[in-house]
Amino acid sequence: MKNPVTNELEKLPRQTLIELIKMNSMNWMTLDGLWFSGVEERFGLEAAVELDIRMWKIGSKIEAKRIRKLLNLGAGLDNVLRAINFMSWAPGFDYEVKRFENRAVWTCRHCPPQEQRLKMGKGEFPCEPTFDSCFRNVIQVVDPNIKLQCIFCPPGPHPDDAWCRWEFSDKTDV
Repeated sequence: MKNPVTNELEKLPRQTLIELIKMNSMNWMTLDGLWFSGVEERFGLEAAVELDIRMWKIGSKIEAKRIRKLLNLGAGLDNVLRAINFMSWAPGFDYEVKRFENRAVWTCRHCPPQEQRLKMGKGEFPCEPTFDSCFRNVIQVVDPNIKLQCIFCPPGPHPDDAWCRWEFSDKTDV
């Protein structure tokens, strides 16, 4: 017997499923943001960031393994980028990927967690270590031959039209 949720999902039109995935991504980010804010209010920003990094180091590896298995991903830069596209947070972000011969540049244009913090009158939080952990875990799981470099990301300065930029490249071509 099928799970009732599976039965309901199978009945939904394709576009509704896409919107549901985006909504669930936003729900995930809301929960993550509430958790982060709660820790920050009670124990301070440094403790919240420390715990957030720890969570990303563990959670993103589990998520990357599940994605790789579900999608039967092989190695290669394109599959690393594909796995990132299926991370739970990805549908809620506005990012672009520019693909070049042996590298790709990933740029986040719209970052809901950072933008929400600014709306609340809080400053930017240092998210570089969390994304570094996430991206490196995806690389480790999908293709350890890929090299990662942060171009810019908070807490460092960034242009007004982008929050962070990362470069992925094939180690053998660097």
